[in-house]
Amino acid sequence: MLTFLLLLGSVLCEVAGQVAFKLGVPAFEAAGGTGISRFARGLANSPWVVTGVLTYAVEFVLWFAALSRAPLSIAFAFAALAYCGVVLASRLFLHEHVDWRQWRATGTIAVGVTLVCLPQTH
Repeated sequence: MLTFLLLLGSVLCEVAGQVAFKLGVPAFEAAGGTGISRFARGLANSPWVVTGVLTYAVEFVLWFAALSRAPLSIAFAFAALAYCGVVLASRLFLHEHVDWRQWRATGTIAVGVTLVCLPQTH
């Protein structure tokens, strides 16, 4: 159960981080300038980007904790649920359009992860 919670936490952090980064994009556009200076100003001025980076730091810890307990082939398959979560979060929180092909692909990934991660019966 702990392994499942670590993997789930990692996926949720991935999704939250991506949403935070997307919300932080306007700060880059408002920063002006070019190249690395624009990039640095955008990072410094966007609380969403900072939130995304901090969320990724938590994800890093959860991911390595999960890897210490689960086979990589299972953990990495489970991590594919981040795609499903990003599609769902994009629709719910960012109000992005998600077409039927994306929903179908999301469902296919979820089914595939379930097949890979369910305990094997002998």
